[in-house]
Amino acid sequence: MANYKRLVRYGFLLVLLNMAPLSAQVAGLNDWDIFLDPGHSKIENMGIYGYSEAEKNVRVGLQLRDLLLTTTDIDTVYLSRTNDQQQVTLSQRTDLANSYPASWFHSIHSNAGGSTANNALLLYGEPKEDPNRRDIPGGKAMSEIMVVNLANGMRIPSIGARGECQFYYGDPNCPRTRNHVNRESNMPSELSEAGFHTNPMQNQRNMSASWNRLEAYIFYWSILDYHDIARPTVDILTGIIKNKESVIPINGAIASAGGLTDTTDTYESLFHKYSNDPDQLHNGFYFFEGLAGASQQLIVIADDYYPDTIQVTMVDNFFTFQDVGLVSTLPPYLASSTPAEGDSLFPAWDAIVINFSRPMDAPTVEAAFTSPGGVGGAFAWANGNRRLLFTPDSLDYLTQYTFSIGGTALDAYGHPFDGDGDGVGGDSLAVHFRTGPADMSPPTLVAVYPRAGLTRVELLPLIAVTFDEAIIDCTVTADKLTLTDPGGLAVSGTVEHHLVAERSVLHLFPEGTLEPATQYTTGIHPGLRDLQGNETTVTYLIRFTTGTTIEDVTSIDNFEAGVGNWWSPTTSGSSIGWASSGNTRAASQTVVNLLTTSTSSMQLNYAWDTAATDWLIREHLSGGTPRSVQFNSSYVMQAYVFGDGSGNQVRFCVDDNNITGATNDHEVSPWYTIDWIGWKLVSWDMTNDGTGTWIGDGNLDGTMRFDSFQLTYVPGAAPSGTLYFDDLRIVQYVPLATETASQLPSDYVLYANYPNPFNPATTIEFALPQRDQVRITVYDLLGRAVRNLENATLDPGRHSIIWDGRDDHGRQVAAGMYIYRLVTPSASLARKMLLLK
Repeated sequence: MANYKRLVRYGFLLVLLNMAPLSAQVAGLNDWDIFLDPGHSKIENMGIYGYSEAEKNVRVGLQLRDLLLTTTDIDTVYLSRTNDQQQVTLSQRTDLANSYPASWFHSIHSNAGGSTANNALLLYGEPKEDPNRRDIPGGKAMSEIMVVNLANGMRIPSIGARGECQFYYGDPNCPRTRNHVNRESNMPSELSEAGFHTNPMQNQRNMSASWNRLEAYIFYWSILDYHDIARPTVDILTGIIKNKESVIPINGAIASAGGLTDTTDTYESLFHKYSNDPDQLHNGFYFFEGLAGASQQLIVIADDYYPDTIQVTMVDNFFTFQDVGLVSTLPPYLASSTPAEGDSLFPAWDAIVINFSRPMDAPTVEAAFTSPGGVGGAFAWANGNRRLLFTPDSLDYLTQYTFSIGGTALDAYGHPFDGDGDGVGGDSLAVHFRTGPADMSPPTLVAVYPRAGLTRVELLPLIAVTFDEAIIDCTVTADKLTLTDPGGLAVSGTVEHHLVAERSVLHLFPEGTLEPATQYTTGIHPGLRDLQGNETTVTYLIRFTTGTTIEDVTSIDNFEAGVGNWWSPTTSGSSIGWASSGNTRAASQTVVNLLTTSTSSMQLNYAWDTAATDWLIREHLSGGTPRSVQFNSSYVMQAYVFGDGSGNQVRFCVDDNNITGATNDHEVSPWYTIDWIGWKLVSWDMTNDGTGTWIGDGNLDGTMRFDSFQLTYVPGAAPSGTLYFDDLRIVQYVPLATETASQLPSDYVLYANYPNPFNPATTIEFALPQRDQVRITVYDLLGRAVRNLENATLDPGRHSIIWDGRDDHGRQVAAGMYIYRLVTPSASLARKMLLLK
C-alpha cells in the first residue's frame, strides 16, 4: 500500500510519496527518486485570459506524480507545491531538494513572450571552472531527450535544449547562470519551458485537465527514455476537434472510441472561470487513454454539425494524434460587411468587403449579387472564399446606395444563403449605406525635424513639423506643438503655422538655447483639423538629443537692413533658362526666422522656362557690409531657407583665392534639393562636404567671401515658386567649456527601451561618459545577431536610437524576446525587450 510522509518546511507543505511496486509497474526506478517543482507559486505569471503559468505547472506536477507512483517502481516522488494557495520561494525549493537529497530536480514551467510565439525549450546548467559552480552531469542529456518529446507531444516548434549561459548571455563561460534551480541544486536538474502561457491557443489548452495529463506523459516517457527503460505500450488517442471551415475548436463536441466517451471543454464546464463571453474560449481537446486494440473507430458528434466517423490506426509508443474537422449544418450568413448597414461615411473609392460565415460557391454568389447603383465592377475572393471584395467602377461622393445578395447564393456545401439570419436559408439581404466626402482622412504627419533618435542636435533647433495637407489655422494653438525637457517641463517658444503648396508646416521656435547632451521630446498633439473637418487623434512623441558643442557665429547678412545689396534674380549674366516674368526679390516681414528675433528676410520669387536646356538663377550679393565679410574653408556656411517643396535645387557660391574677383574664382557647394516646406537650416561644411561644379577649379583656396545663392530647375519639378532666406552666416563649432563635464554621465548606461513590450518600434537610450566607439546590436535568444543599429564614434552624453523590428535585410522579424547589447572598448551592457505582433 502507499506510504505517505508529510513534512512542513518553511511554512509550506511538501508531500513525499513512496509506493510499493505493483505487478504491472515499470521496473528500473526503485533506487531513484525525483524532486518535482511546479515553478512559481499561487497564481503567479498570469497568462492570457486569466489562467496563470503557476496553475498549469502544479496540475502537470500532480499528474506526473500520479503516473510515476502508479505505473513504476520509483523510490520516492517529492513535490514542492500541491495547490494554488502555497507560496514557495526559490531558496526553499532547492534547500529542500538538497536536504533530502533527491536524485533529480525537474522544474516545470511554461514560457512567455509575443502572443504568436509558441515553442518548446529545455534549459540546463552548464559546468564552469569557477570552484563555486558544481559540475553535475545529466541535465544536458535529459534535456535533449525531453525537448524532442515535448515538441512532438505538444506539436509545437522546438528551440532545443540549451545551456543557460549560452541561452541568456550568448557566452558559454558566463560566471553565474541566471536560473536559481540549475545553479543551486546539488543534483542533476533541468527546467522545461512547455509552450507559451501568453499564446492564446496554448493557454486555452493549458486550462484542460486532460492537456495537463498529456504534458505529464511527455515528462514521464522522457524519464524512462533517460534510464533506457522501455515505455509500456501506449494506448492514448488524442487530438483537436475543430470547425472545418473556420478552424475554431468546437466546445461540447462528443468523441467516442473503444467504449469510452470524452466531451470537449465548454463555457459551462470550464471557460466561465476565465471569461464572461461564452463564445470567446475554445480548445476542442479530447483525450482517451486505456484503449485496447491496434485500430479504433473514432466517432465525433456536435450540435449543428454533421457527425464524422474515422478509423484510426494506433501508435503503440507515443500519442496517436487524430484531429477532426466537422462541417456545420447551418446555412451561410453575412458575418460582417464594409460598409455595414446604415454606414454614412463609406469611402467612395474603397472596395465593398463582404465576410461570410463559411466558404462560398463563388459563381452562385456573384450571380446573386446586385451592385450599388447597378455600376459595374470587379470581383475578388479571399480567405478561402469566405471573403468577397467587389470594387465598383465608380461611386459618387455623398450619395445613398444599396447592394444586395440573393437567396440563390450557395456555400461550398450547397447550403442556400440565409439573408435574414434566422437559421433557414434561401432569403436575400440588402445593405444600405451612404458614401462620404472626397477627403475623409485627418492630416498625416510626413516629416519632423529633429527626427526621432537624432543625436548631436544644435542647441537652438528650429522644430519643424510637416503634414500632407492644409490644416485650419485656428486649430493650430500653442498646445498642439510642444517641446519638453527630460523632467517633462515645457520649453517656452513661439508656434507658427504656414501653408505652402497646399500643405501645412508648423514651426516651434524655442526662446533660448537647450541644455547640452540632453534628451528633449517634441510633442504633436491631437485636435488639428483639415479643411474638411477631419481631426487628428494621435499623439506623437519624438525624442532627440542635443550635442555638446556651441556655435561661434559670424553673420554675413541677417536681412534686417533689407535686400538692397542683392541683385534682382535676372540681373546676373550667369542666369539662364528663366521665364520672362515672375523672377523678383524683395524684403519680407511676414516670413522670418524667429530663432534670432529676426524681423526681415529675403523673399525670392522664381520662374523657369521649362523648354530651355540649361537653367541657373544667380542671386548675387553685390556689395555693402555683407560683401566684406571674409572667411576661409574651416567654417560651415549656413542659411535658414524657407522651402516650397518644389523639387528644384539651391546652393551656395563663394569667391575664393584671396577674393581677386576673377570669374574662375567662383566655387559652389553641392546642390540641395528643395524637398521640404517651411524653414530649414541648410549647412555647407566646407571642409568635409566638398564642392559642386561650376566655373572654378573645385578647390576652396585662401580667403573667401560670399558671392550668391544659386537656383536650378529640375525637369519635372515645379516650374515656379518662392523661397525665403534668412540669417546667412558662417559658423565654427566650439566644444563646451569644461564645467559642462559635470553634467555628463559618470559611467556607461544602457537604459530600458520604451515602450516595452512594443509594436512596431521602440526607442533604445544609452549614455556615454566620454567620446567612444559604440556598437549597438540586437540579438535573438539564440545569440544570433539580428540588426546592427549603431557602429560609430559618439560624443559623451545621452543618446537614443530606434529599432523598427526589422533585421539587417529589412525583413520584419518574428514576435518574441530579443536582447540589445551596447559594446564599447570600455563596457559591454545588455537588456531584454519584447516585440509583440
